[in-house]
Amino acid sequence: MISRRRFLIVWIGGLLAFAVAIWLHLPLTIDAVPDGITAHQRAGTAERINDVQTAWSDAGVYRNAFTAMVSDLAFIAIYTLGSLLGGLYFLKTGEGSVRTVGALLVFSALVFGAVDATETWLQLEQLTDGRGDDAKAAIAAAMYWPKVSSFIACLLLPIIGLVMERRSA
Repeated sequence: MISRRRFLIVWIGGLLAFAVAIWLHLPLTIDAVPDGITAHQRAGTAERINDVQTAWSDAGVYRNAFTAMVSDLAFIAIYTLGSLLGGLYFLKTGEGSVRTVGALLVFSALVFGAVDATETWLQLEQLTDGRGDDAKAAIAAAMYWPKVSSFIACLLLPIIGLVMERRSA
C-alpha cells in the first residue's frame, strides 16, 4: 500500500542518503581534480578518466572514490524509490493537477533511476578496471544532464504535490 507516510519516509531517506554521498565525495575534490566526482562523470573519454583516476591515486583517495560511487548506488535506489512512491501516491490520492504532478514524478523517478544508475555503474566499472574506456566514458557523460534534470524534478515535484494537496484539503 502506498501511503503518504511511507512515501515521505523513503523520499526524505533518499535526501539523507544524498547528503551522505556528498560527504563521501568530498575527499575527491583535490587540486588536480577541482571538480571532484563531476570531473569523472563528465569526462567523456578514456584519457580524461585515466587522468582523473591517476590524480586520485596519487592523492591517496582512490579507495574513497570506490566508497563514494557505491554510496551513490545506494542513494540512487532510495531516492528513486521514494520519488516513485511519491508519484504513485499523488496519482492514487490526488485529483486534477495533483495527479498530473504524480504522473510527472513517476516519469522523472524512472528517468533518474535509469540514467543515474547507468552513469554510476559505468564509472564504477572504469574505476575498478583501473582505466578508462571511451565508450563507457562517453555514455556516462551523456547521462549527466538528464540525471541532473530528473534529480531536480524529483526534488521539486514532491514539494509541489504536497503544497497542492494541502491547499486542496
